[in-house]
Amino acid sequence: MSKLKEWSGWFIVALMWVGIGAIPCVYAEDAPAPKVPVVLEPLKTKIGNHYAFKGTVLSFRVEETLTEEQWQGIESLRLRLISTGGKGLDDSAIERLAKLDPEGLVLDGSGITDDGFKYIATMKSLRSLSIGHIIRKEFTGAGFAMLKDLPKLEKLSFGGSGTRESAMNAIGELTQLKEFSSWHTQNGDPTNPYLLKLIHLESLTIGNSLKRWDGKPRQLCLTDASLPTLAQMTSLQSLTLMQSRLSYSALLQLKMLTNLKKLRFDGVDLSAEEIEKLRAELPGVTITGKALNDEARKQLDDFLK
Repeated sequence: MSKLKEWSGWFIVALMWVGIGAIPCVYAEDAPAPKVPVVLEPLKTKIGNHYAFKGTVLSFRVEETLTEEQWQGIESLRLRLISTGGKGLDDSAIERLAKLDPEGLVLDGSGITDDGFKYIATMKSLRSLSIGHIIRKEFTGAGFAMLKDLPKLEKLSFGGSGTRESAMNAIGELTQLKEFSSWHTQNGDPTNPYLLKLIHLESLTIGNSLKRWDGKPRQLCLTDASLPTLAQMTSLQSLTLMQSRLSYSALLQLKMLTNLKKLRFDGVDLSAEEIEKLRAELPGVTITGKALNDEARKQLDDFLK
């Protein structure tokens, strides 16, 4: 669990980058937010602004089973942008949460299992889903495939997890996605073939995998071997690459992305000269990012060991 805490900051920052919000709420933005019911105060409940969404968001943490009074308090608010998590947010709690039919949902460090996705699959209004910080044997991520028929789901963020290729293969079934972000899993296939199934994807954020927690050799999911796959994703308009070493020659393959408008590097070991050369080669693309200083390069070295 120490690794989980170590990278929690990256999870939040990446969510801010990809902007999984811009989802309307049942409360007008200029209307006063409802007050937190007294029964929900022990859950560190907040109502108001949140980094993940645009609108009025209900945020709370569940470390123990919710009481019926607490559920009634949550339901009385009629808020459909929800950020929650904690070990008490298990499958049965997600089944109850589904009755709210949320439009946006963040589950951070929850107790969901693969079977729990069948309840998320009933959230027919769900447009944005973020799941992270789940490291348990009973969670492989294969349950993502149950969401393939959600009619409005456009945005998915998934990070800070002990899952491997089974989770990514399941995500590849979500062909309705327009935005996808993933980082800090244990996916070890740098070719990422599942991405080619996401034919409607307009925005992609991809960061590298973590060290294997089962003692097996480290396998990175973002290397030069990833670029041939990325270069085939012609629907992409925005691409963010994080925490990796990528060569200039491999990155030139992104010239094949004729719809690309934004390219961001964060924690990628490129020289200032290489970044400028890429700007010349990709004149219609806004490229952001800068060369790493010695401290940042050491941090990347330590991360990639």
